[in-house]
Amino acid sequence: MIRLATQADLLAIDQLIFTKAQSFRAAGKTQWQKYLEPSRTDFVTHDVTNGTVYVYEANGGIVGSVSLIPPTSWDENLWDDPDAAVYLHRLVVDDQLKGQHIGERLMRHALAATSDRIRLDCVATNSFLNAYYPRFGFNYVGERDGFSLFEKEA
Repeated sequence: MIRLATQADLLAIDQLIFTKAQSFRAAGKTQWQKYLEPSRTDFVTHDVTNGTVYVYEANGGIVGSVSLIPPTSWDENLWDDPDAAVYLHRLVVDDQLKGQHIGERLMRHALAATSDRIRLDCVATNSFLNAYYPRFGFNYVGERDGFSLFEKEA
């Protein structure tokens, strides 16, 4: 079941993000390094409090989440017109549930939840994500600072 996150979900979302960041580091990937820091909890708390996080709940637990948020300083550094869209961030699914299309369901739910232009980014060398996002109608619009930029019109 996909639903808006509540304050009661904070710890589970935070742990999902932290665990994924740890697995990236263990695999030698540089993405999500900032989520190894305790400050990641501030991002999660802010987004949940503002009603911009969706969670995937299964078997009584949170196994995935995604944030659909206004532009942050991160987005302002990557985009020339950051206020022209909302941004999809922190799409994460428990690694133990790989292959069950939970990420796809979260993505489709987030896309259906807004009528705004949606943007996202990923590490430019991440071939999986660079091929994944166009499957949802995102168009590659360029690269900046080592990140691929994608956009989907409403």
